[in-house]
This record gives sequence, C-alpha cells and structure tokens, in this order.
Amino acid sequence: MPNKTTLVGVDWRARLIGKSLTIGSLVVLLGSLYMILVPLLTLRLDTPSVPIGHIAAAVLVATLAVPLRNRLGLAFNRLLHREWQTSQVMLREVGEALSRTISPEGLYTILVDDLPQRLRLQSATLWMLEPPHDRAFVLVNGRDTGIDSRLLLNGAIARRLAREPAFLVIPTPDSDIDWSPLLEQGVRLVLPLRVGNRLIGMYGCGAPQRGQLYAERVVNVLQMLAPSVASALENARAYTKIARLNRELRELDLLKAEFIQSVGHELRTPLTTLSLAIQLADRQAGMTPALATITRTGVSQLQALVDRVLAFDLGLSMPSEAQLPLLPIRLAPLVEEIVTEYVPIASAKDVRFDLQIPADLVALAHIPSLCRALNEIVDNAVRYSQLGTVTIAAMLHDGHALVSITDEGPGIPHDERDRLFEAFYRGSGTRAMSGTPGTGLGLSIARRDIEALGGQIWLEESGPHGSTMCVAIPTIIPTDSPPPGQLRERAVSA
Repeated sequence: MPNKTTLVGVDWRARLIGKSLTIGSLVVLLGSLYMILVPLLTLRLDTPSVPIGHIAAAVLVATLAVPLRNRLGLAFNRLLHREWQTSQVMLREVGEALSRTISPEGLYTILVDDLPQRLRLQSATLWMLEPPHDRAFVLVNGRDTGIDSRLLLNGAIARRLAREPAFLVIPTPDSDIDWSPLLEQGVRLVLPLRVGNRLIGMYGCGAPQRGQLYAERVVNVLQMLAPSVASALENARAYTKIARLNRELRELDLLKAEFIQSVGHELRTPLTTLSLAIQLADRQAGMTPALATITRTGVSQLQALVDRVLAFDLGLSMPSEAQLPLLPIRLAPLVEEIVTEYVPIASAKDVRFDLQIPADLVALAHIPSLCRALNEIVDNAVRYSQLGTVTIAAMLHDGHALVSITDEGPGIPHDERDRLFEAFYRGSGTRAMSGTPGTGLGLSIARRDIEALGGQIWLEESGPHGSTMCVAIPTIIPTDSPPPGQLRERAVSA
C-alpha cells in the first residue's frame, strides 16, 4: 500500500525531494563559481612556488556554500510548499463540493467536468453501481451523450478491481480480461470506490495532458479523494433510489385516481341495467325472459369488470422477476375455444369470425396468461365492431408464433396510438361509443401478460375501417406435429 502524502515538513518524500534539489543545485553553482574564479585569481595572485589563486578560489567558494545552501533550500521548500498547498486547496474544495452533492448529475459536474482539468488529465468517467438491484455498474452521464455502458457486478473487470487495494493502470497483463469497455471511454487509470469492503463504483482517469506517465502528485490526490468520492457516490445512489420511489408513488397516486374514476364510471352501466330490470319485474310480470336476458347481460358486465380489476391487481403485486411455468400449447384449439365464448355477442352485432391458424402451430406459453391476453384482444375487436368480420390468423415467423387479430371497427386515431397500452386509458373514439363499457385495462393487461411470456404485442395498422393487433409468442415445433403448412381455415359465425 503506498504511503499517504501530506504537506512538506511532514512527508519524508517531500523533504527528500527538497534536500536533493538543494544539494544538486548547490554543487552545480559552487562548481561553476570555482571554475570562474580560478582563472581570474590565478593571473593576479599565483607565484611560481604557491598556487595562491586556487587557494583563494576554494576559500571564497567555501565561504559562500552555507548562505547559498540556506537560500536554495528556502527557495525549493517554498516551491514545494506552493505545490502541495495547491493540492491541499484542491482537496479541500473538491471535498466540500462532494459533501454538498447528492445527485449523480452533481457528481458528474465535479468529477468529470472539473477535476480532470485541475489534475491536467484529458478526461474522466464515473461508474456507479446501479440501484436498486445492484447488478451492474452504469456510466454516470451529466447530459444525454448517447452512451449507455454497463459493467456487470460479477464481470471480470469488476472482480479485478475488487481485488485492487489502491488504483490500477490499464490495460493490465491479465489475458483473460477485456478492458475495451473502459479503454473505449479513454480510461487509462482506474480508481476503485468502496464503502467498507463493498465496491460501489469506479473512477476512470484519461491519459495525462502531457506525457504518458501520471505524476505522483496526481495519483496521491486521487487516492486521498477516493473515500470522499465513494461516500458521495453512496449518497447519490440513495438519492436515486428515493427519487425512483417518489416517482413510483406519484404514478401510483395518479393510477389510483384514474382507477377510482374509471371503475366508478363503468360500474354505473351494468348497475343501471340491473336496476331497470328490477323495476320492470315489479311492474310487468310477463316480461320474465327479457328481464332474464337483461339481468344476465348486466351480471356478465360486472363479472368482466371485476375480472379485469383482479387481473390488473395481480400484475401489480407480482414481482417483475417472477418466472411463469411455460408449456407447449397448440394455438388452433385454444383460439377456437376463446372465439366460441364471443359468438353470441358477435351474432347480435352481425359480426362473424374467420380463423386462419395452422393446425401444427405450437406456442410455448403460460396458458392462463396467454388466454387472458387473447381474450382481451378479441373482446376489444368484438366490442368496437358494429358488423363485418373479425379475422384471426397465425403463422410461424422467426421462431415465434405470430398471431394477428383484424377487426372492421372505427380504428384508432394516430395521436392516440402511443397511449394504447396504458392502464385506464380510453381513446376519444371509444369514449364516444357510450354503449361500449370498459375500464381501459384490457390492452394493458394483454401487454403485461404477453411480455411476461417473452413475447411482444403491437398495433400493426389502423384506419377508419378497422385495426390489426399483432402478438408474437415464442414457439417450438413438436416432434409429433402434422406436416407444416396445413392450415385450418374455418369461419365461425352465429
């Protein structure tokens, strides 16, 4: 471990440098003076028997040795004092600035913008262990530079730095370590930043502005700053966590308000229907079949609303890292079963289904999640179609089962498509259709379920005469599958 550096008069290396400079300069000056005096004095004082000029020059040089030594020592000590006092001022100013900074942006300004200029370095980078999961080091950027670099916590670079007690000049002779992520950022010297024994970040220094070697003063300043930088970086990590939690709380508050407003509004429609049915039952006993239909419809709407709310709540409470059990499932019978549930509703609106699904197409999926997602998409297609055909097609594409659901509804305005999958969002077109109750949760739930399966969902196209929603799900080809390309084209209608 290198010795710590302090001011002149305390640090032995500084005193040694001062003495070496003093003695060396004194020898050069006295030698030069002696060589100048000897010829001058020899001409005037020397006799044939006694070299008086040489003796006089030696005496004069010896007389001047002590005063010159004192003056040279004082001059060099002042010079070194000024150099180390500059370092002390720098340490104090940077330390005070770090103690007042809690944001990653503030650290970027101090350590990446300012400190390299003070130390005459070409550049610097700051890496932070990314909260809250602490799985990788991310490059701290004070502005949008387009750089998105990550170093894994258990990667070779991080493990090597974790073993380094002071600093590391890269690249090292380690043949098993790829230093290119740091070298590409211009880093030549890396300072590990620790809190206790835990590596929480790293400070990368670019090459010196002059020469190839780092001055000892620069390295010492960096080492003395390391604890303060690590402490400030830990504060910035805590600040990032708190800011993230605050943002999530604000989003939850907004979500709660939208939830109450949306669910409260949507509960009125089926409750009004049931209330009307009860009033008619009291007044006209002969309308039992019609009242039963009205009541059944209202109960179905309430049940669908409750199911969506419960599904959405389940998604909020489920950890993002949760792994769903995936099983191979044939899409053709699954989609046919889903469509069968919507045939009565579609029949009342003169809407028919057209299924174009290969009999051998198998998806690797969590069956409840996939069913729920497809139900939501089909429900939307039927809900907003007044007549025409809902076409459900599927094909194998790039290792995925690609399912498309095309309706002939009113379409989705271009300026509303970015919010299509947001929870509780219902576009102006759907709000205008007062006869189509909904919570605005359907597509949000569908996206969450599809992405949990490792798939994707997107709006392929939408116009005034219909929309096409696409879903891509990872697939496998079973060994007992029928010959590929055998399509099941079936129209299901009322």
